[in-house]
Amino acid sequence: MPEAIKSARDFARGWFDAKGFEPCVVGVALLVVTELVTNAHKHGSAPGEAISVRLYLSAGGPVVEVRDGSDAEPRVVPLRVDSFSGRGLAIVAELTAAWGFWRLRSGGKAVYAVMKGT
Repeated sequence: MPEAIKSARDFARGWFDAKGFEPCVVGVALLVVTELVTNAHKHGSAPGEAISVRLYLSAGGPVVEVRDGSDAEPRVVPLRVDSFSGRGLAIVAELTAAWGFWRLRSGGKAVYAVMKGT
């Protein structure tokens, strides 16, 4: 899993840098990519199942999208100071303009986050 997260972050860094985004936007985007890919690995895919990362521009700003094979709906768990996991989507919700998901026709889902500060 760490290799996949590093690959996703490297891909995102290259894309955001090539588009000329400010370093603070890139830093937040990399954290969002890390959280979404980690969630896809932990909760959205079977071992060896593909996870894909898409990055694109929308009217609301740049979008990070992670697709996995699970139909399970992602949920935000309230932040607690004594928890060591389960905070990823709460962090994504705080750092982005919007986030959500949709089910894919082929099965699975796409979880997306629209970045702030464009």
